[in-house]
Amino acid sequence: MTQKQAEAASGVKQSNISKIERGDTGRSMALLALARAYRVDPNWLDTGDGPAPWDVPQPGTARDNASEPPGAYRVTRTPPSGPSFNPGTPGTVPLIAWTQVASWKGAAQGTIQAERWLPCVAHHSPGNTYALRVRGDSMTAPSGHLKSYPAESIIFVDTQRTTPEDGERIIARLDASNEVTFKVFKQEDGRRWLLPLNPKHEPIRSAFTVLGTVVGKWEDED
Repeated sequence: MTQKQAEAASGVKQSNISKIERGDTGRSMALLALARAYRVDPNWLDTGDGPAPWDVPQPGTARDNASEPPGAYRVTRTPPSGPSFNPGTPGTVPLIAWTQVASWKGAAQGTIQAERWLPCVAHHSPGNTYALRVRGDSMTAPSGHLKSYPAESIIFVDTQRTTPEDGERIIARLDASNEVTFKVFKQEDGRRWLLPLNPKHEPIRSAFTVLGTVVGKWEDED
């Protein structure tokens, strides 16, 4: 990445990235944001210790393991504020209905029918990101080591990110039925499928189209 590209991916100002590269600044939270953007181990980026990006990867886990790769993803325990933001307020995204997802064209293209506008918790593509209430329990994880998405929690979806990595959470449209669903993206040996976090639900192995990648969520205090 160039410094400008790193700024766009991490939210860290280019001037600060330049200072870090020159060694003119000490440790800061910017390093964590950059590690997420570069998809590297934060300790390695800071000290050189630990696995480097070019190290030979260790043998993979089970095909249907839902472990999420490191990435620019944020969770906040601060509950969403009330409907106090005007439509299109900078830094906010529309909370839309599931019926709008398949035909979503971006907030800058026409009037958006939104329940309200929310401040996005993560770095995202302006005008191309929306918030969505999770429905059902297919993405409710059975244990706490995975990110869990119970019904009615709010996720933030960046529609510019349509080439997810294995393990990332996505919104997809099933090609055969046009049904829109929220699942874990899985890819191995050229095959792609959709994996629920709840083992009570079956993986989806039919053809699908990626509509966006989840970049963050609101998480309840309990």
